Amino acid sequence: MYNSNLNINRNQFTASFSSQGLLLRSTTMKMQTTDNSTVAHTTMQTPSLPTLYFSSNDENESTPATQLTGQEDESPSLLTLPAELMHTCLTKYADWGDLAKLACVNSKWKNMVEDAAEFGGRDAKWELSMCLLHGDDKHDGNYEEEMTEDDNGDDDNNAKNNRGLQKNEALALKYLTELSGVEMDETMNGASSEGEEGAQSVLPDNWQSPQSNDDTNTTTDEAALLQLATCHLAGTGLPKPNPTLALHLLQTAYHLTSSVQSAHKLALLYEYPTQSNNLIPIDVVAAFEWFKAAAQSGHVPSMAELALCYELGCGVAQNDEEALDWYTKAAEAGHGASHYSVGEHFEEARGVRMDQEEACLWYYRAARLGEEDGVGGLRRLQDVARRGRVVPEADLEEVLNA
Repeated sequence: MYNSNLNINRNQFTASFSSQGLLLRSTTMKMQTTDNSTVAHTTMQTPSLPTLYFSSNDENESTPATQLTGQEDESPSLLTLPAELMHTCLTKYADWGDLAKLACVNSKWKNMVEDAAEFGGRDAKWELSMCLLHGDDKHDGNYEEEMTEDDNGDDDNNAKNNRGLQKNEALALKYLTELSGVEMDETMNGASSEGEEGAQSVLPDNWQSPQSNDDTNTTTDEAALLQLATCHLAGTGLPKPNPTLALHLLQTAYHLTSSVQSAHKLALLYEYPTQSNNLIPIDVVAAFEWFKAAAQSGHVPSMAELALCYELGCGVAQNDEEALDWYTKAAEAGHGASHYSVGEHFEEARGVRMDQEEACLWYYRAARLGEEDGVGGLRRLQDVARRGRVVPEADLEEVLNA
């Protein structure tokens, strides 16, 4: 696994790395990356460093290999390569775990991981924070774990591609906080982890702009704020969960980055207690307001949820016309279940005159998108569909017999 020319005792790689607490492991792990809906898929970039990072300014200084072994190394060694070639070999092919291991080779390189994060800018810090958060040398935040029959839930068995960096959630939070572009309120950092019945819910219009980081060039980062909110909600890298700060971070993401994902997440937190492990009290009015904010910004799942709020009168006065309007918008944007809901409104004359043939069309579209309710609706109205020739007979039979 290691280059024998380095002449380094392998046991040295089990030591701690720098004061930040990056621990080194040499276990080979499997890795799987996929898209997810929260963070756009990107290609992992190899960590980079300045070209002359590996150069020595002291010509009389002994080589790293001499320092480590206490004797001259007459055999060819990677550490004796010119700085430019060393740079090309390492930073073109190395990942964060490789840099962590190399940080133990030479005292000059002890801050190599931190230096690479600073040199690489925003993308490098994001990638490193994801690696530290998930215990994965090549994690880019687009990962869904798939367990096999041999997996038993143990962290070591389920870690991905971990050959150098051990999971360090607290350090990941440090980098994410830097990336977020906003300062954390100390009073919020100390907020109670218990949901407070009398606490005022966060609403789209109830907003105070937070302080920015000292760097005037800092921009607010949506992905970092969303990930920070997730960590504070779960207590990841923290002594305990902090739902108050999680809500504040999501609201910040919405107002400073126009994040529809954060608005949708806030709505879910207020509507469904399981989303916050029962730490945030249910507030259907707040949920409605956040679904509305996200829906008006084009978030399709929020359109469907907003329609449901109007249909049931949840957090707002019941209104079939508004429900149908938002179900139609969601359906036209590709939301499968909303096709069925539109058909149901036409079948039952809710917010519109009864039109069973129109209902058949919407049920058929829902069925074609894989919605079982759409198939059920067509079965109920198959006589109407056949009599009115709303759906071609062959297509109707194909759906009903699937």
